[in-house]
Amino acid sequence: MLKTRIITAAIGIPILLGIAYMGGNYWAGFITLLTAVVLLEYFAMMRHQGFQPIILPAFLIAFILLFRAQLSQNLVGLLFTGLLLMILSMVLRYPRINHSDLALSLFAAFYTGFLFSYALALTEFGRSFHILLLIFILTWASDVGGYLFGRLWGKNKMVPQLSPGKTWEGAIGAVLLTIIAALLYKYLIKMEYLGVVYIIMLGLLASVAAQLGDLLESSIKRYFGVKDSSQIIPGHGGVMDRFDSFMLMLPVVYYFLVVFV
Repeated sequence: MLKTRIITAAIGIPILLGIAYMGGNYWAGFITLLTAVVLLEYFAMMRHQGFQPIILPAFLIAFILLFRAQLSQNLVGLLFTGLLLMILSMVLRYPRINHSDLALSLFAAFYTGFLFSYALALTEFGRSFHILLLIFILTWASDVGGYLFGRLWGKNKMVPQLSPGKTWEGAIGAVLLTIIAALLYKYLIKMEYLGVVYIIMLGLLASVAAQLGDLLESSIKRYFGVKDSSQIIPGHGGVMDRFDSFMLMLPVVYYFLVVFV
């Protein structure tokens, strides 16, 4: 399993960074694909627990949210149309599809489309590749720090009913390594527009967001009674499993840059 994970990461990470570097339509297409795949994984988990996803309206809402900047003038009307179609689907197929199915499908659309929309919004900043690279590095640093500190010193469970392996020691390690990674990145890339205090603050917020994103996905999987969101990535599970932390970190970094840069 470990060998498979390493091989997949060795192949996948350069491809991921290459697409982010090319930017433009390549990055937008990649994020659109991620949004669709995560939404399909969520729907598969819903079905595993006996729920009935409202697929087409949810995809419509997710993509409206994903491209909300381009659709800003008609955003409210389009979202209302998607919601209306979702309600219509439930009413016409009730009780096979009920309010729980509608609520879960609507959450799935917002969870994927809204969060991933910030991956596109971040390209509005200058040196957007450096920002995306920073987010990836902070995500990985938080994951590695949490894993290492948890394995070495983890004793106090954080939320045992939700994620038995998560400890407060691991959470602290995740924050520390993320801050270190942010500081190193600042000096390597020469991010003069962010002072040391701000970069430490960014590392702290980013790690908290990454860990919350991971715990959110753990709650989703536990609710639906599955171990992984899918098996699409060899050795790593599903796309949601790999991008859960990244997804919640995106808006945090975006608004941090809006406020402090």
